Amino acid sequence: MALVSTQPAPLSPWDHPIYKIGDLKLESNVGEISSSMLRWLVPLPATASDDEIRREYETKGVVHIKGVIPRETVLAMRAKYFEFMDACGVLKEGTSPVEGIFHGNNPRAYTGPGNASGVGNTPESCEYLRLGIEAHKQQWADDFANDENLARMVGRIKPEWKNRVLFKRQLLRSNIPNSEGTATQVHYDQIFLRAAPPTSLTAWVPIGDCGPLSGGLLYLEDSVPVATEIEEGFTKMSTDKGLSDAERMSAFNVNNEGGGRNWLVGDYEAGDVVFHHPLMIHASSVNRDPNGVIRLATDLRFANADAPYDERWCRGFFVPGDGL
Repeated sequence: MALVSTQPAPLSPWDHPIYKIGDLKLESNVGEISSSMLRWLVPLPATASDDEIRREYETKGVVHIKGVIPRETVLAMRAKYFEFMDACGVLKEGTSPVEGIFHGNNPRAYTGPGNASGVGNTPESCEYLRLGIEAHKQQWADDFANDENLARMVGRIKPEWKNRVLFKRQLLRSNIPNSEGTATQVHYDQIFLRAAPPTSLTAWVPIGDCGPLSGGLLYLEDSVPVATEIEEGFTKMSTDKGLSDAERMSAFNVNNEGGGRNWLVGDYEAGDVVFHHPLMIHASSVNRDPNGVIRLATDLRFANADAPYDERWCRGFFVPGDGL
């Protein structure tokens, strides 16, 4: 089913220097996303004031900040990741790990964490997935998650958190170009974090440049109130009907495909970070990068250590089927 809008998106006050919003052809797992429902996710520089950054986050539920982490730090992480992953021969011959260019054959055989279950791959059947799980345990992955520049920006967004915790469970997600059915489905993070109130903060970090065609995250405009209402409704329905978490997730995705709201599209560069509210609805598009570049990103989540938070996310690394 295509994602459709009942009303065209108004013209954005910000224009991309290369891409025209009306010319973008993006797809989700369920079909083409109409260009009439796309708008740009307008970024702020890391040099913006704390008040500007917090106002963007608090009023819109998402803020894309440019240049949070030094570009060279991000590209070094990308190079280490693909050096590790190329043990299964995923990269195009003659290219470098930092480029992360897929060799082009049989993309469904190279589905990593967060994508593999949708196409039936397991660590036993898919070496790329097995390596992707092991990547989370590497010291370089932990070092990147604990980058001091990222931590400093979290402190600027959440100055009231005198003691914060970074969840150990992160998700390094790599989207192979033209791999059908492996885009991130429509959701909001609180679905997976409901052992505590919706007070956490997610940092989505693209590990390398990720243009509008390359499978980056899309955000449903002004959707925190929408997700709040949905969460309350499904909580009641789950209680009344005894739905499991898996059944709730399925019901959510069937019933939420935008509702006539616009989807915000970003143009992400190495060093950028997108911070979003746990009730901000988002998804990703299918990676159609024209140069065959693999989209790599990580989801990092933070919480106030002095308030209730979902401690399950602090117990270990990502493992398929861990229920989170």
